[in-house]
Amino acid sequence: RIAPNRPSPFREGEIMRVVLTGASGQLGAYLLDRLAEEDHEVIAWSGSSTGGRGSIPFSTVDLADPAALQSALEAARPRAILHAAAISRADVVLREPDRAARINVEATRILAHWCAKHSARLIYTSSDLVFSGSRPWWREDDPTEPVMRYGVTKRGAEPFVTGCPEGLVVGLSLMYGSSRAGQPTCHDLILEALSRGRPQSLFTDEFRTPLPYAAAADALVRLLDSSFRGVVHLGGSERLSRYQMTLRA
Repeated sequence: RIAPNRPSPFREGEIMRVVLTGASGQLGAYLLDRLAEEDHEVIAWSGSSTGGRGSIPFSTVDLADPAALQSALEAARPRAILHAAAISRADVVLREPDRAARINVEATRILAHWCAKHSARLIYTSSDLVFSGSRPWWREDDPTEPVMRYGVTKRGAEPFVTGCPEGLVVGLSLMYGSSRAGQPTCHDLILEALSRGRPQSLFTDEFRTPLPYAAAADALVRLLDSSFRGVVHLGGSERLSRYQMTLRA
């Protein structure tokens, strides 16, 4: 689901004012480091974390509050938005469905509307969990059939982004790597438990195409000034279970 190629309105190497949502998350930390390499003017939004990373401070923006989100957009006036924020823990999405819908779906709608109105670029991080997992590989033009509530919310937001003239949905696979966000990743916790002799139960019959955080961040930043619109998938080169991933760590 990629729109016909056309010249990008964003010049290669252009220094842009970029809003990064989810800046205090695991992927957000890698994105901040990568954006800093490009000398972009970065406005880092976090739902609750204060402080910052390097020389970039966090701005607290509650994506569940439409008025606060609109106000933050008007204050920032970005040339591009890298939207990496979401409630991604499956248990939290089930426990707080209304809040998950406000953040994962409604906030994305507001961002897409603002970008369409102001001719701004929007890169939205979606998930391979918009698919059912009933077969080995999925293409961008395959129908989405999420079975998890989290996947339902991510799928619900995608049409707002694809309806934005400069919108791009990037479907990400399972990501891994050392934490730069100050809290351990799931992979970190598994490895720590094993190092302490505590057995772990890991899937052997669920397969993903795992992608390093650093590679995901690099690709997302490169896509900012690309001409791609619509939907692209971004995953690693190998099909692995979590058990296989852990054996390699």
